[in-house]
Amino acid sequence: MQGVLRLSISCIAGAAAMWAAHASMAADVTVQGFVRFETAPKLTADENPFNQKGNPFNGRVVTLDSSSLGGGGVTTTARQGGRADNEFNLFAGRMELDTQVFFNDSLTGFMRLRAHSQPDVYDELGEPDLYGAPFWHGENSGTLLEFAEDNVMIDVPALYLDFTKGPFWMRVGNQQIAWGESLFFRVLDVPNGLDLRRHLILDLVSEEYADERVPSPAVRTSYRLGEAIEIEGFAQMFNPSILANPNTPYNLIPSQFTVHQDETFEAVRGDFNFGTRVQGQFDSLGIQAIAVSRRNPDGVFRWARSGVNRDLPGVAGSGAVLQNTPFEVDPTGVNSSQEWFNYAGMTRLNGATALDAAVNDFPAAFALGAFDTNGNFFLAQQELDLFFQLSGGLRGHIERVFPREEIFGVGGSYIVDAEPGTLLDQLVIRGEATYTPNKIFTAPDLGTDFVVADEWVGMLALEKYHRFSREFPATYFLLQYLFKSESDLFGRHLSGNGGGASNVPSTGDEHGFHAFAFAFQQPFPNLVWRADMSVLYDVNGGMLIQPAVRWKPSEAWQLDLFANIAFSDGGNDDIISTIDWSDEFGVRLTWQF
Repeated sequence: MQGVLRLSISCIAGAAAMWAAHASMAADVTVQGFVRFETAPKLTADENPFNQKGNPFNGRVVTLDSSSLGGGGVTTTARQGGRADNEFNLFAGRMELDTQVFFNDSLTGFMRLRAHSQPDVYDELGEPDLYGAPFWHGENSGTLLEFAEDNVMIDVPALYLDFTKGPFWMRVGNQQIAWGESLFFRVLDVPNGLDLRRHLILDLVSEEYADERVPSPAVRTSYRLGEAIEIEGFAQMFNPSILANPNTPYNLIPSQFTVHQDETFEAVRGDFNFGTRVQGQFDSLGIQAIAVSRRNPDGVFRWARSGVNRDLPGVAGSGAVLQNTPFEVDPTGVNSSQEWFNYAGMTRLNGATALDAAVNDFPAAFALGAFDTNGNFFLAQQELDLFFQLSGGLRGHIERVFPREEIFGVGGSYIVDAEPGTLLDQLVIRGEATYTPNKIFTAPDLGTDFVVADEWVGMLALEKYHRFSREFPATYFLLQYLFKSESDLFGRHLSGNGGGASNVPSTGDEHGFHAFAFAFQQPFPNLVWRADMSVLYDVNGGMLIQPAVRWKPSEAWQLDLFANIAFSDGGNDDIISTIDWSDEFGVRLTWQF
Protein backbone atom coordinates (compact mmCIF):
# COMPACT_ATOMS: atom_id res chain seq x y z
CA MET A 1 0.00 0.00 0.00
CA GLN A 2 2.88 2.37 0.69
CA GLY A 3 4.02 2.03 -2.93
CA VAL A 4 0.50 2.71 -4.16
CA LEU A 5 0.25 5.74 -1.91
CA ARG A 6 3.59 7.15 -3.07
CA LEU A 7 2.58 6.57 -6.70
CA SER A 8 -0.78 8.25 -6.08
CA ILE A 9 0.87 11.23 -4.41
CA SER A 10 3.30 11.52 -7.30
CA CYS A 11 0.46 11.36 -9.81
CA ILE A 12 -1.54 14.05 -8.03
CA ALA A 13 1.48 16.31 -7.61
CA GLY A 14 2.59 15.69 -11.18
CA ALA A 15 -0.85 16.40 -12.60
CA ALA A 16 -1.09 19.56 -10.51
CA ALA A 17 2.29 20.77 -11.72
CA MET A 18 1.49 20.00 -15.36
CA TRP A 19 -1.90 21.73 -15.06
CA ALA A 20 -0.35 24.81 -13.47
CA ALA A 21 2.52 24.87 -15.98
CA HIS A 22 0.18 24.54 -18.94
CA ALA A 23 -2.19 27.14 -17.54
CA SER A 24 0.65 29.59 -16.94
CA MET A 25 1.44 29.73 -20.65
CA ALA A 26 -1.97 31.20 -21.38
CA ALA A 27 -3.30 32.52 -18.10
CA ASP A 28 -2.45 34.17 -14.80
CA VAL A 29 -1.63 31.69 -12.06
CA THR A 30 -1.60 32.39 -8.33
CA VAL A 31 -0.23 29.84 -5.88
CA GLN A 32 -0.53 30.14 -2.12
CA GLY A 33 -0.91 27.85 0.85
CA PHE A 34 0.21 27.06 4.34
CA VAL A 35 2.04 24.57 6.51
CA ARG A 36 0.54 23.97 9.94
CA PHE A 37 1.36 22.10 13.10
CA GLU A 38 -1.80 21.33 15.09
CA THR A 39 -2.13 19.53 18.36
CA ALA A 40 -4.68 18.99 21.13
CA PRO A 41 -3.20 17.88 24.47
CA LYS A 42 -5.73 16.35 26.85
CA LEU A 43 -6.88 18.43 29.80
CA THR A 44 -8.00 15.44 31.89
CA ALA A 45 -7.08 11.78 32.30
CA ASP A 46 -10.40 10.71 30.75
CA GLU A 47 -10.02 8.34 27.81
CA ASN A 48 -12.43 7.90 24.93
CA PRO A 49 -14.84 5.25 26.32
CA PHE A 50 -15.81 4.13 22.80
CA ASN A 51 -12.34 2.63 22.31
CA GLN A 52 -10.93 -0.65 23.66
CA LYS A 53 -8.49 0.86 26.14
CA GLY A 54 -10.93 3.54 27.26
CA ASN A 55 -13.64 1.03 28.17
CA PRO A 56 -14.56 1.59 31.85
CA PHE A 57 -15.22 -2.16 32.27
CA ASN A 58 -11.60 -3.13 31.61
CA GLY A 59 -10.28 -4.89 34.70
CA ARG A 60 -13.54 -4.34 36.55
CA VAL A 61 -15.07 -7.43 38.18
CA VAL A 62 -18.76 -7.72 37.31
CA THR A 63 -21.39 -10.36 38.01
CA LEU A 64 -22.91 -12.56 35.32
CA ASP A 65 -26.29 -13.91 36.39
CA SER A 66 -28.27 -16.42 34.32
CA SER A 67 -29.70 -18.34 37.26
CA SER A 68 -33.35 -17.88 36.25
CA LEU A 69 -32.64 -19.65 32.96
CA GLY A 70 -30.97 -22.64 34.56
CA GLY A 71 -27.73 -21.81 32.79
CA GLY A 72 -24.39 -20.93 34.25
CA GLY A 73 -25.86 -19.52 37.45
CA VAL A 74 -24.03 -16.62 39.08
CA THR A 75 -20.39 -16.08 38.09
CA THR A 76 -17.99 -13.17 37.78
CA THR A 77 -15.82 -11.85 34.98
CA ALA A 78 -13.38 -9.02 34.37
CA ARG A 79 -12.96 -7.61 30.89
CA GLN A 80 -9.40 -7.69 29.60
CA GLY A 81 -7.89 -4.78 27.72
CA GLY A 82 -5.74 -2.59 29.93
CA ARG A 83 -5.98 1.15 30.17
CA ALA A 84 -4.68 3.77 27.74
CA ASP A 85 -2.62 6.69 28.99
CA ASN A 86 -2.82 9.27 26.22
CA GLU A 87 -1.46 12.79 26.44
CA PHE A 88 -2.80 13.96 23.07
CA ASN A 89 -6.06 13.65 21.19
CA LEU A 90 -4.48 15.28 18.15
CA PHE A 91 -0.84 15.63 17.09
CA ALA A 92 -0.62 16.30 13.38
CA GLY A 93 0.99 18.18 10.54
CA ARG A 94 -0.96 19.69 7.67
CA MET A 95 -0.12 21.23 4.32
CA GLU A 96 -2.45 22.92 1.88
CA LEU A 97 -1.58 24.30 -1.55
CA ASP A 98 -4.08 26.46 -3.46
CA THR A 99 -3.67 27.16 -7.16
CA GLN A 100 -5.90 29.79 -8.76
CA VAL A 101 -5.88 30.09 -12.55
CA PHE A 102 -7.37 33.11 -14.31
CA PHE A 103 -7.91 32.25 -17.99
CA ASN A 104 -10.08 35.22 -18.94
CA ASP A 105 -12.98 37.29 -17.63
CA SER A 106 -15.33 34.32 -17.99
CA LEU A 107 -13.23 31.31 -17.01
CA THR A 108 -11.20 30.59 -13.87
CA GLY A 109 -9.92 27.41 -12.27
CA PHE A 110 -9.06 26.40 -8.73
CA MET A 111 -7.30 23.43 -7.17
CA ARG A 112 -6.54 22.68 -3.51
CA LEU A 113 -4.07 19.96 -2.58
CA ARG A 114 -4.23 18.89 1.07
CA ALA A 115 -2.06 16.56 3.15
CA HIS A 116 -2.61 15.54 6.76
CA SER A 117 -0.34 13.28 8.78
CA GLN A 118 -0.20 12.11 12.39
CA PRO A 119 2.55 9.91 13.88
CA ASP A 120 1.84 6.97 16.16
CA VAL A 121 1.37 8.92 19.38
CA TYR A 122 -2.09 7.59 20.25
CA ASP A 123 -2.09 4.66 22.67
CA GLU A 124 -4.75 2.12 21.75
CA LEU A 125 -5.27 -1.51 20.82
CA GLY A 126 -3.14 -2.48 17.81
CA GLU A 127 -2.17 0.17 15.27
CA PRO A 128 -5.19 2.46 14.78
CA ASP A 129 -6.09 3.40 11.22
CA LEU A 130 -6.62 7.16 11.44
CA TYR A 131 -7.66 7.88 7.86
CA GLY A 132 -8.73 4.76 5.95
CA ALA A 133 -12.35 4.69 4.77
CA PRO A 134 -14.05 1.89 2.79
CA PHE A 135 -15.52 3.84 -0.10
CA TRP A 136 -13.01 4.40 -2.93
CA HIS A 137 -9.73 3.02 -4.32
CA GLY A 138 -9.52 -0.42 -2.78
CA GLU A 139 -11.61 0.45 0.26
CA ASN A 140 -9.03 2.84 1.64
CA SER A 141 -10.22 6.31 0.71
CA GLY A 142 -13.10 8.44 1.91
CA THR A 143 -13.56 10.50 -1.27
CA LEU A 144 -12.93 10.03 -4.96
CA LEU A 145 -9.81 12.24 -5.02
CA GLU A 146 -8.22 10.92 -1.84
CA PHE A 147 -5.50 8.43 -1.01
CA ALA A 148 -4.94 7.38 2.57
CA GLU A 149 -2.88 5.12 4.81
CA ASP A 150 -3.05 4.60 8.56
CA ASN A 151 -1.20 7.82 9.40
CA VAL A 152 -1.24 9.84 6.16
CA MET A 153 -4.06 11.30 4.11
CA ILE A 154 -3.59 13.23 0.86
CA ASP A 155 -6.56 14.54 -1.10
CA VAL A 156 -7.76 17.16 -3.55
CA PRO A 157 -10.85 18.63 -1.86
CA ALA A 158 -11.27 21.25 -4.59
CA LEU A 159 -10.61 20.89 -8.32
CA TYR A 160 -13.05 22.87 -10.44
CA LEU A 161 -13.64 25.40 -13.20
CA ASP A 162 -15.84 28.49 -12.81
CA PHE A 163 -17.58 29.95 -15.85
CA THR A 164 -19.36 33.30 -15.76
CA LYS A 165 -21.32 34.95 -18.55
CA GLY A 166 -23.49 37.89 -17.59
CA PRO A 167 -26.02 36.73 -15.00
CA PHE A 168 -25.07 33.05 -15.48
CA TRP A 169 -22.50 31.22 -13.34
CA MET A 170 -21.43 27.56 -13.36
CA ARG A 171 -18.93 25.55 -11.32
CA VAL A 172 -17.90 22.08 -12.51
CA GLY A 173 -15.63 19.71 -10.61
CA ASN A 174 -14.82 18.43 -7.14
CA GLN A 175 -16.22 20.90 -4.60
CA GLN A 176 -18.00 21.62 -1.35
CA ILE A 177 -21.44 23.23 -1.36
CA ALA A 178 -21.92 25.35 1.75
CA TRP A 179 -25.42 26.72 2.18
CA GLY A 180 -25.50 27.21 5.93
CA GLU A 181 -24.53 30.24 8.01
CA SER A 182 -24.77 28.81 11.52
CA LEU A 183 -22.30 27.89 14.22
CA PHE A 184 -22.65 24.28 15.43
CA PHE A 185 -26.04 23.86 13.74
CA ARG A 186 -26.77 22.70 10.16
CA VAL A 187 -30.27 23.49 8.93
CA LEU A 188 -30.15 24.58 5.28
CA ASP A 189 -26.57 23.29 4.99
CA VAL A 190 -27.67 19.91 3.62
CA PRO A 191 -25.79 19.15 0.35
CA ASN A 192 -22.59 17.70 1.87
CA GLY A 193 -21.90 15.28 4.69
CA LEU A 194 -19.07 15.73 7.21
CA ASP A 195 -15.61 14.19 7.51
CA LEU A 196 -15.12 13.43 11.22
CA ARG A 197 -11.69 11.77 11.04
CA ARG A 198 -9.35 14.65 11.71
CA HIS A 199 -10.89 16.53 14.65
CA LEU A 200 -14.53 15.51 14.90
CA ILE A 201 -16.57 18.75 15.33
CA LEU A 202 -14.04 20.21 17.77
CA ASP A 203 -12.13 22.50 15.40
CA LEU A 204 -12.46 26.25 15.77
CA VAL A 205 -16.19 26.91 15.82
CA SER A 206 -15.86 30.13 13.82
CA GLU A 207 -14.80 28.10 10.75
CA GLU A 208 -18.35 26.70 10.43
CA TYR A 209 -17.42 23.18 9.26
CA ALA A 210 -15.27 24.51 6.40
CA ASP A 211 -12.71 21.71 6.88
CA GLU A 212 -15.29 19.01 7.63
CA ARG A 213 -17.66 19.17 4.64
CA VAL A 214 -17.04 16.17 2.38
CA PRO A 215 -16.18 17.27 -1.18
CA SER A 216 -17.70 15.53 -4.16
CA PRO A 217 -17.80 15.93 -7.97
CA ALA A 218 -20.68 18.23 -8.83
CA VAL A 219 -22.15 20.69 -11.28
CA ARG A 220 -23.48 23.84 -9.66
CA THR A 221 -25.14 26.70 -11.52
CA SER A 222 -26.89 29.95 -10.74
CA TYR A 223 -28.73 32.64 -12.68
CA ARG A 224 -29.52 36.15 -11.50
CA LEU A 225 -32.83 37.75 -12.34
CA GLY A 226 -32.07 41.42 -12.06
CA GLU A 227 -30.34 42.60 -8.90
CA ALA A 228 -32.67 40.99 -6.39
CA ILE A 229 -33.24 37.31 -7.24
CA GLU A 230 -30.85 34.40 -7.80
CA ILE A 231 -31.80 30.84 -8.79
CA GLU A 232 -29.28 28.10 -8.03
CA GLY A 233 -29.16 24.36 -8.71
CA PHE A 234 -26.74 21.49 -8.29
CA ALA A 235 -26.23 17.85 -9.20
CA GLN A 236 -23.65 16.11 -7.02
CA MET A 237 -22.21 12.60 -6.83
CA PHE A 238 -23.20 11.05 -3.51
CA ASN A 239 -20.44 10.61 -0.93
CA PRO A 240 -21.21 9.52 2.65
CA SER A 241 -20.12 11.29 5.78
CA ILE A 242 -16.82 9.77 6.92
CA LEU A 243 -16.74 8.37 10.44
CA ALA A 244 -13.74 8.16 12.73
CA ASN A 245 -12.37 4.62 12.80
CA PRO A 246 -12.38 2.31 15.85
CA ASN A 247 -9.64 2.96 18.42
CA THR A 248 -8.80 6.39 17.00
CA PRO A 249 -8.96 9.57 19.11
CA TYR A 250 -12.43 10.77 18.07
CA ASN A 251 -14.25 7.49 17.47
CA LEU A 252 -17.92 7.61 18.58
CA ILE A 253 -19.09 4.09 17.68
CA PRO A 254 -18.19 1.54 20.38
CA SER A 255 -15.24 -0.54 19.20
CA GLN A 256 -16.98 -3.69 20.48
CA PHE A 257 -18.95 -3.52 17.25
CA THR A 258 -17.88 -3.99 13.64
CA VAL A 259 -19.46 -1.57 11.16
CA HIS A 260 -20.16 -2.85 7.63
CA GLN A 261 -20.48 -0.02 5.11
CA ASP A 262 -18.46 -0.98 2.03
CA GLU A 263 -21.11 -3.21 0.45
CA THR A 264 -23.97 -0.91 1.38
CA PHE A 265 -22.15 2.02 -0.22
CA GLU A 266 -21.40 -0.10 -3.28
CA ALA A 267 -25.16 -0.48 -3.74
CA VAL A 268 -25.59 3.31 -4.08
CA ARG A 269 -22.20 4.22 -5.59
CA GLY A 270 -22.73 6.58 -8.50
CA ASP A 271 -26.05 7.92 -7.21
CA PHE A 272 -26.54 11.67 -7.34
CA ASN A 273 -27.95 14.30 -5.02
CA PHE A 274 -29.97 17.13 -6.59
CA GLY A 275 -31.07 20.47 -5.25
CA THR A 276 -32.21 23.97 -5.99
CA ARG A 277 -32.24 27.21 -4.07
CA VAL A 278 -33.95 30.52 -4.77
CA GLN A 279 -32.69 33.63 -3.00
CA GLY A 280 -33.99 37.18 -2.96
CA GLN A 281 -32.68 40.37 -1.37
CA PHE A 282 -35.11 43.25 -1.06
CA ASP A 283 -33.50 46.14 0.81
CA SER A 284 -33.19 44.91 4.41
CA LEU A 285 -35.13 41.69 3.84
CA GLY A 286 -33.55 38.53 2.50
CA ILE A 287 -35.48 35.35 1.73
CA GLN A 288 -34.58 31.92 0.37
CA ALA A 289 -36.11 28.53 -0.26
CA ILE A 290 -34.51 25.15 -0.98
CA ALA A 291 -35.57 21.73 -2.21
CA VAL A 292 -33.07 18.84 -2.11
CA SER A 293 -33.26 15.15 -2.97
CA ARG A 294 -30.31 13.30 -1.49
CA ARG A 295 -28.97 10.12 -0.03
CA ASN A 296 -28.68 10.76 3.69
CA PRO A 297 -24.88 11.09 4.05
CA ASP A 298 -24.94 10.19 7.76
CA GLY A 299 -26.76 6.94 7.05
CA VAL A 300 -28.76 4.79 9.43
CA PHE A 301 -27.68 1.61 11.22
CA ARG A 302 -29.12 -1.86 11.75
CA TRP A 303 -27.95 -5.30 12.80
CA ALA A 304 -25.95 -7.19 10.15
CA ARG A 305 -24.97 -10.83 9.63
CA SER A 306 -21.47 -11.36 11.06
CA GLY A 307 -20.33 -14.00 8.55
CA VAL A 308 -17.71 -15.17 11.07
CA ASN A 309 -17.63 -18.94 11.67
CA ARG A 310 -16.12 -19.26 15.15
CA ASP A 311 -17.47 -21.80 17.63
CA LEU A 312 -18.58 -21.11 21.16
CA PRO A 313 -15.97 -22.73 23.44
CA GLY A 314 -16.79 -26.42 23.80
CA VAL A 315 -19.76 -26.28 21.41
CA ALA A 316 -18.53 -27.74 18.13
CA GLY A 317 -20.39 -26.54 15.07
CA SER A 318 -21.96 -23.54 16.80
CA GLY A 319 -19.91 -21.13 14.67
CA ALA A 320 -21.72 -22.27 11.53
CA VAL A 321 -24.95 -21.12 13.15
CA LEU A 322 -23.50 -18.04 14.84
CA GLN A 323 -22.21 -16.66 11.52
CA ASN A 324 -25.83 -16.17 10.46
CA THR A 325 -26.49 -13.91 13.44
CA PRO A 326 -25.09 -10.42 14.19
CA PHE A 327 -22.51 -11.88 16.63
CA GLU A 328 -19.12 -13.55 16.69
CA VAL A 329 -17.12 -14.96 19.60
CA ASP A 330 -14.50 -12.33 20.44
CA PRO A 331 -13.20 -11.15 23.84
CA THR A 332 -12.78 -7.59 22.44
CA GLY A 333 -16.56 -7.47 22.12
CA VAL A 334 -19.05 -7.06 24.97
CA ASN A 335 -18.43 -9.25 28.03
CA SER A 336 -21.39 -8.68 30.36
CA SER A 337 -24.97 -7.49 30.39
CA GLN A 338 -23.83 -4.51 32.46
CA GLU A 339 -21.45 -3.45 29.69
CA TRP A 340 -24.16 -4.11 27.07
CA PHE A 341 -26.76 -1.90 28.72
CA ASN A 342 -24.23 0.78 29.66
CA TYR A 343 -23.12 1.21 26.03
CA ALA A 344 -26.69 0.97 24.75
CA GLY A 345 -27.49 4.05 26.84
CA MET A 346 -24.36 5.86 25.68
CA THR A 347 -25.30 5.31 22.03
CA ARG A 348 -29.03 6.07 22.53
CA LEU A 349 -30.20 2.49 22.02
CA ASN A 350 -32.62 0.28 23.93
CA GLY A 351 -30.53 -2.63 25.22
CA ALA A 352 -33.48 -4.99 25.73
CA THR A 353 -35.28 -4.46 22.41
CA ALA A 354 -31.92 -4.41 20.59
CA LEU A 355 -31.35 -7.97 21.82
CA ASP A 356 -34.85 -8.94 20.65
CA ALA A 357 -34.28 -7.44 17.19
CA ALA A 358 -30.97 -9.30 16.84
CA VAL A 359 -32.84 -12.54 17.57
CA ASN A 360 -36.01 -11.92 15.55
CA ASP A 361 -34.31 -10.43 12.47
CA PHE A 362 -31.82 -13.33 12.37
CA PRO A 363 -33.78 -16.52 13.21
CA ALA A 364 -30.60 -18.63 13.29
CA ALA A 365 -30.18 -17.28 16.83
CA PHE A 366 -33.15 -19.43 17.98
CA ALA A 367 -31.12 -22.55 17.19
CA LEU A 368 -28.61 -21.47 19.85
CA GLY A 369 -31.28 -21.07 22.51
CA ALA A 370 -31.91 -17.34 22.12
CA PHE A 371 -35.43 -16.07 22.70
CA ASP A 372 -37.53 -12.89 22.44
CA THR A 373 -37.78 -11.10 25.81
CA ASN A 374 -40.50 -8.68 24.63
CA GLY A 375 -38.37 -5.83 25.90
CA ASN A 376 -38.15 -7.15 29.46
CA PHE A 377 -35.01 -5.76 31.10
CA PHE A 378 -34.60 -8.64 33.59
CA LEU A 379 -35.01 -11.41 31.00
CA ALA A 380 -32.67 -9.59 28.59
CA GLN A 381 -30.02 -9.33 31.32
CA GLN A 382 -30.32 -13.06 32.10
CA GLU A 383 -30.19 -14.09 28.42
CA LEU A 384 -27.20 -11.87 27.70
CA ASP A 385 -25.24 -13.07 30.71
CA LEU A 386 -25.87 -16.70 29.74
CA PHE A 387 -24.35 -16.12 26.31
CA PHE A 388 -21.44 -14.17 27.77
CA GLN A 389 -20.79 -17.08 30.15
CA LEU A 390 -20.78 -19.47 27.19
CA SER A 391 -18.71 -17.30 24.87
CA GLY A 392 -16.33 -15.20 26.97
CA GLY A 393 -17.32 -12.19 24.89
CA LEU A 394 -19.41 -11.39 21.79
CA ARG A 395 -18.66 -8.85 19.10
CA GLY A 396 -21.69 -7.27 17.42
CA HIS A 397 -21.99 -6.53 13.72
CA ILE A 398 -24.00 -3.62 12.32
CA GLU A 399 -24.33 -2.12 8.87
CA ARG A 400 -24.80 1.44 7.68
CA VAL A 401 -27.24 2.13 4.85
CA PHE A 402 -28.01 5.38 3.05
CA PRO A 403 -31.72 6.00 2.36
CA ARG A 404 -32.89 8.70 -0.01
CA GLU A 405 -34.80 11.64 1.43
CA GLU A 406 -36.34 14.91 0.27
CA ILE A 407 -35.73 18.12 2.22
CA PHE A 408 -37.70 21.35 1.80
CA GLY A 409 -36.58 24.52 3.53
CA VAL A 410 -37.06 28.25 3.83
CA GLY A 411 -34.95 30.98 5.32
CA GLY A 412 -35.06 34.68 5.89
CA SER A 413 -33.04 37.54 7.29
CA TYR A 414 -33.85 41.09 8.28
CA ILE A 415 -31.46 43.94 9.09
CA VAL A 416 -32.87 46.25 11.75
CA ASP A 417 -32.49 49.95 10.99
CA ALA A 418 -32.45 51.77 14.33
CA GLU A 419 -30.74 54.82 15.80
CA PRO A 420 -27.04 54.71 14.83
CA GLY A 421 -24.76 53.50 17.62
CA THR A 422 -27.49 51.64 19.53
CA LEU A 423 -27.46 47.90 20.14
CA LEU A 424 -30.43 47.38 17.81
CA ASP A 425 -28.97 49.26 14.84
CA GLN A 426 -27.87 46.85 12.08
CA LEU A 427 -28.92 43.85 14.15
CA VAL A 428 -29.41 40.90 11.79
CA ILE A 429 -32.32 38.57 12.57
CA ARG A 430 -31.96 35.29 10.70
CA GLY A 431 -34.17 32.23 10.57
CA GLU A 432 -33.98 28.87 8.82
CA ALA A 433 -36.37 25.92 8.79
CA THR A 434 -36.60 22.57 6.99
CA TYR A 435 -39.17 19.83 6.64
CA THR A 436 -38.23 16.24 5.76
CA PRO A 437 -41.24 13.98 5.18
CA ASN A 438 -40.88 10.31 6.12
CA LYS A 439 -37.31 10.71 7.29
CA ILE A 440 -35.65 7.43 8.22
CA PHE A 441 -33.81 7.11 11.53
CA THR A 442 -31.83 4.35 13.21
CA ALA A 443 -34.24 2.44 15.44
CA PRO A 444 -33.24 2.19 19.11
CA ASP A 445 -33.41 -1.61 18.71
CA LEU A 446 -31.10 -1.59 15.62
CA GLY A 447 -33.84 -3.52 13.84
CA THR A 448 -34.62 -3.66 10.16
CA ASP A 449 -37.82 -1.69 10.84
CA PHE A 450 -36.36 1.79 11.00
CA VAL A 451 -38.08 4.69 12.72
CA VAL A 452 -39.89 6.73 10.06
CA ALA A 453 -41.22 10.18 10.94
CA ASP A 454 -41.66 13.66 9.50
CA GLU A 455 -38.96 15.91 10.93
CA TRP A 456 -39.06 19.67 11.39
CA VAL A 457 -35.86 21.60 12.07
CA GLY A 458 -35.73 25.30 12.90
CA MET A 459 -33.05 27.85 13.75
CA LEU A 460 -33.33 31.46 14.89
CA ALA A 461 -30.25 33.67 15.14
CA LEU A 462 -29.44 37.23 16.22
CA GLU A 463 -26.09 38.63 15.12
CA LYS A 464 -24.48 42.04 15.23
CA TYR A 465 -21.25 43.98 15.05
CA HIS A 466 -21.13 46.64 17.75
CA ARG A 467 -18.35 49.08 18.59
CA PHE A 468 -18.05 49.77 22.31
CA SER A 469 -15.07 52.15 22.11
CA ARG A 470 -13.01 54.09 19.60
CA GLU A 471 -9.85 52.21 20.59
CA PHE A 472 -11.14 48.73 19.74
CA PRO A 473 -12.64 47.42 16.50
CA ALA A 474 -16.27 46.31 16.55
CA THR A 475 -17.23 43.25 18.58
CA TYR A 476 -19.17 40.50 16.83
CA PHE A 477 -22.03 38.82 18.75
CA LEU A 478 -24.14 35.81 17.80
CA LEU A 479 -27.00 34.10 19.65
CA GLN A 480 -28.71 31.05 18.11
CA TYR A 481 -31.53 28.70 18.99
CA LEU A 482 -32.07 25.28 17.37
CA PHE A 483 -35.12 23.02 17.45
CA LYS A 484 -35.41 19.50 16.01
CA SER A 485 -38.64 17.58 16.35
CA GLU A 486 -37.32 14.00 16.08
CA SER A 487 -33.55 13.76 16.53
CA ASP A 488 -30.63 15.38 18.32
CA LEU A 489 -27.69 17.31 16.88
CA PHE A 490 -25.99 14.02 15.90
CA GLY A 491 -29.10 12.70 14.15
CA ARG A 492 -29.99 10.10 16.81
CA HIS A 493 -33.73 9.58 17.29
CA LEU A 494 -34.91 11.00 20.61
CA SER A 495 -36.78 7.80 21.52
CA GLY A 496 -33.40 6.32 22.46
CA ASN A 497 -32.71 8.91 25.15
CA GLY A 498 -32.45 8.05 28.82
CA GLY A 499 -31.20 4.46 28.88
CA GLY A 500 -28.37 3.24 31.06
CA ALA A 501 -26.68 0.31 32.79
CA SER A 502 -29.75 -0.42 34.92
CA ASN A 503 -32.64 0.70 32.71
CA VAL A 504 -33.85 1.11 29.15
CA PRO A 505 -35.26 4.31 27.56
CA SER A 506 -38.86 4.98 28.56
CA THR A 507 -40.57 7.25 26.07
CA GLY A 508 -37.56 9.32 25.02
CA ASP A 509 -37.91 13.07 24.70
CA GLU A 510 -41.31 13.82 23.18
CA HIS A 511 -40.77 17.59 23.26
CA GLY A 512 -38.00 17.65 20.68
CA PHE A 513 -34.37 18.68 20.84
CA HIS A 514 -33.57 22.23 21.96
CA ALA A 515 -30.16 23.89 22.03
CA PHE A 516 -28.65 27.35 22.19
CA ALA A 517 -25.34 28.67 20.91
CA PHE A 518 -23.58 31.91 21.79
CA ALA A 519 -20.41 33.37 20.32
CA PHE A 520 -18.45 36.58 20.24
CA GLN A 521 -15.25 37.80 18.57
CA GLN A 522 -13.24 40.78 19.72
CA PRO A 523 -10.33 42.00 17.57
CA PHE A 524 -7.73 44.08 19.38
CA PRO A 525 -6.16 47.32 18.09
CA ASN A 526 -3.81 46.75 15.12
CA LEU A 527 -5.63 43.43 14.54
CA VAL A 528 -2.67 41.44 15.88
CA TRP A 529 -4.77 39.75 18.58
CA ARG A 530 -8.34 38.44 18.56
CA ALA A 531 -10.34 36.85 21.39
CA ASP A 532 -13.18 34.41 20.69
CA MET A 533 -15.73 32.60 22.80
CA SER A 534 -18.21 29.96 21.59
CA VAL A 535 -20.74 28.09 23.73
CA LEU A 536 -23.13 25.26 22.84
CA TYR A 537 -25.85 24.50 25.41
CA ASP A 538 -28.25 21.53 25.32
CA VAL A 539 -31.26 22.28 27.52
CA ASN A 540 -31.22 18.65 28.73
CA GLY A 541 -28.07 19.44 30.69
CA GLY A 542 -24.93 19.62 28.58
CA MET A 543 -22.56 22.42 27.59
CA LEU A 544 -19.50 22.75 25.33
CA ILE A 545 -17.36 25.86 25.87
CA GLN A 546 -14.60 26.92 23.48
CA PRO A 547 -12.54 30.00 24.42
CA ALA A 548 -9.92 30.97 21.84
CA VAL A 549 -7.17 33.50 21.20
CA ARG A 550 -5.58 34.28 17.83
CA TRP A 551 -2.18 35.96 17.45
CA LYS A 552 -1.18 37.10 13.97
CA PRO A 553 2.04 39.14 14.18
CA SER A 554 2.56 39.14 10.40
CA GLU A 555 0.99 38.02 7.15
CA ALA A 556 3.01 34.82 7.24
CA TRP A 557 2.56 33.61 10.82
CA GLN A 558 -0.51 32.82 12.89
CA LEU A 559 -0.96 31.13 16.26
CA ASP A 560 -4.37 29.89 17.44
CA LEU A 561 -4.90 28.76 21.02
CA PHE A 562 -8.24 27.34 22.12
CA ALA A 563 -9.80 24.87 24.52
CA ASN A 564 -12.73 22.47 24.27
CA ILE A 565 -14.38 22.07 27.66
CA ALA A 566 -17.37 19.74 27.90
CA PHE A 567 -19.89 19.40 30.74
CA SER A 568 -22.77 16.93 31.04
CA ASP A 569 -25.12 16.15 33.91
CA GLY A 570 -25.38 12.51 32.80
CA GLY A 571 -28.51 10.56 32.08
CA ASN A 572 -27.66 9.88 28.42
CA ASP A 573 -30.18 12.49 27.29
CA ASP A 574 -27.94 15.39 26.21
CA ILE A 575 -25.55 15.57 23.27
CA ILE A 576 -22.51 16.66 25.30
CA SER A 577 -22.42 13.38 27.25
CA THR A 578 -21.23 11.74 24.01
CA ILE A 579 -18.07 13.89 23.99
CA ASP A 580 -17.74 14.57 27.71
CA TRP A 581 -14.34 12.83 27.70
CA SER A 582 -12.85 15.15 25.06
CA ASP A 583 -11.61 18.10 27.17
CA GLU A 584 -8.52 19.37 25.41
CA PHE A 585 -6.28 22.36 24.73
CA GLY A 586 -5.84 23.12 21.03
CA VAL A 587 -2.75 24.68 19.45
CA ARG A 588 -2.31 25.67 15.81
CA LEU A 589 0.89 27.19 14.47
CA THR A 590 0.55 28.19 10.82
CA TRP A 591 3.04 29.53 8.28
CA GLN A 592 1.33 30.95 5.22
CA PHE A 593 2.99 31.55 1.87
